[in-house]
Amino acid sequence: MNLRTLAFVDYRNTTFISLATALSALSFGPNSTIIPSILTLSVLLVYSRFIFRNGEPYLHATLLCVALAVGGSLSRLQASLQALSSPGLSLMVLFGGSLILSSFTMAALYADTKFSTRFKSQWSQVTLFPALWTTLWCTTSYISPVGHLSTWSVVHDADAYKWLIPIVGPASKDWIVAAWAVVISHAIGNWYIGAEDTDVDLLHMTVQPKPQSSQSQIRFLTVGLTLLTLPSFVLPFLPLPVSLITEATPLTVACVIPPFQHYKHHVLTLTDYIEESKKYRSLAKVLLWPEGAVSFNTVSERDDALQEVREKVNGPYVGVSFEETVDDPRDSTGRTKLRRTGMALVSQHSPEPHLVYYKRHLVPIAESFSLRSNFSLPPSIFEMPLPPPNKQNITRSEWAPGPDHTRPIALSSSICLDFAHPSPFAELDSKPALILAPARTWDRTVGYAMWLQAKQRAEELGSVVLWCDGGDGGVSGIAGRGFSDVTQVGEGSFIRTIGLPYPFNTQRTPFARLGDSVLILFWLLVLVPGWLPEHGNAKFQHLHEGVHSASNYIRERLGMGSRQRALEHVQPSLLD
Repeated sequence: MNLRTLAFVDYRNTTFISLATALSALSFGPNSTIIPSILTLSVLLVYSRFIFRNGEPYLHATLLCVALAVGGSLSRLQASLQALSSPGLSLMVLFGGSLILSSFTMAALYADTKFSTRFKSQWSQVTLFPALWTTLWCTTSYISPVGHLSTWSVVHDADAYKWLIPIVGPASKDWIVAAWAVVISHAIGNWYIGAEDTDVDLLHMTVQPKPQSSQSQIRFLTVGLTLLTLPSFVLPFLPLPVSLITEATPLTVACVIPPFQHYKHHVLTLTDYIEESKKYRSLAKVLLWPEGAVSFNTVSERDDALQEVREKVNGPYVGVSFEETVDDPRDSTGRTKLRRTGMALVSQHSPEPHLVYYKRHLVPIAESFSLRSNFSLPPSIFEMPLPPPNKQNITRSEWAPGPDHTRPIALSSSICLDFAHPSPFAELDSKPALILAPARTWDRTVGYAMWLQAKQRAEELGSVVLWCDGGDGGVSGIAGRGFSDVTQVGEGSFIRTIGLPYPFNTQRTPFARLGDSVLILFWLLVLVPGWLPEHGNAKFQHLHEGVHSASNYIRERLGMGSRQRALEHVQPSLLD
């Protein structure tokens, strides 16, 4: 009797279902990290071989599905309790959504278990699950009303694969997590089958041995995943120094959130925001108000308010976020009204807004009940002319060539939940330098989850995001181009100077141009090896054999070779 016997034979279902519940609570949340996600998938891959491949009752598959739903719900419990009018309704919606996601996960595990052995190529069998896992969550992000927030993808980018985001996008994280899970689950399978221990009765083994194992392909995949971490050790991930004006353009920005301590009331007015903005008009070039900072009942009321901002907050460019009531364009009589959330960038330099953007995606039930989305006005770019800073040692000619001696700063905007959806700036033909992002969340965990989404979009575009969250416990800060830390939690304004590359490269990143077409590459990795002619496939296998030979040499030097040879004739793989 040992741990392997207890976990894999005597209490297999109890062990794996309990592990799945605990690990999914840590890894399937909106702020998940890469290590818990890899461990969770590794456990699921190992257990799926028992419950799907060997004709066991599907009761265990159902229990696993429910366990994943419970774990996924626990990770989002705090944020969901206040999302709707009553905690009971919030919990029902939360568990129902988690159950759907866990069913998707079980479908991916089932498809990998049933179809991986249909491929003749061992490499295809190894890479099938990463392709399935990536396709699942990429598709879910497009069809879900809350985008990436409903997926079980990794959103933290503080890892060695961060450099891949602007090249192939967030799908690369899903593929890498699934690929490492394949490697680890294979190692767990070998530990279960291949150790020198007579306590495990081979009659209990539910996996039939195959004439060839995928050892060389697993080693090749491990080497590839390891090599992909190397650029993170040499690529710079720090902000640009703002003092080197020949390489960077210093730009001071501010998030304007009037604090209760000063204004003594929670329902802030237009006057409150104007008075708070006046404190920073000589310090910052761009000011941003949080989502829905002020409300207007008519279009004329909105226009009058924007004009008041131009006159009283002269100097900087002010991003005014608002809710407004307008006539429903679908009603010719003009009797029907609708409310929508928007943002307008105004300044004393123009009687018209420089930028106007309306929120596209609304939180289901909580926002969609009273507001309307607007897709008629796509994101746009405004080039803000930035004069030299007020320093005597910087001349106009040193700052920028004539005739106006200004540097253009490409500004764009989006609002809160729009950042959780894939490719919110796909309509842009060039790359914005700074994205204005007003937001309003109802819980600190939701605010942090949305902050991570905004940071991910900034990395995808190679831009900087000014995230200004005016909600209860809102998380605000600067993200992108080396900025990754939260600047402030809760109410109160802040100011920050950032460095933008000069001259600024307006060409879009590969991901911004191609989107999630990297899925084609992931599926080619699965399908092409099986279609290669014999001589081509032989070369492909020769590369794997080279890795296999090098690994065997190292094992021989470590004194492990004799043990491996003694076990090869009974060493099936749980992944085969």
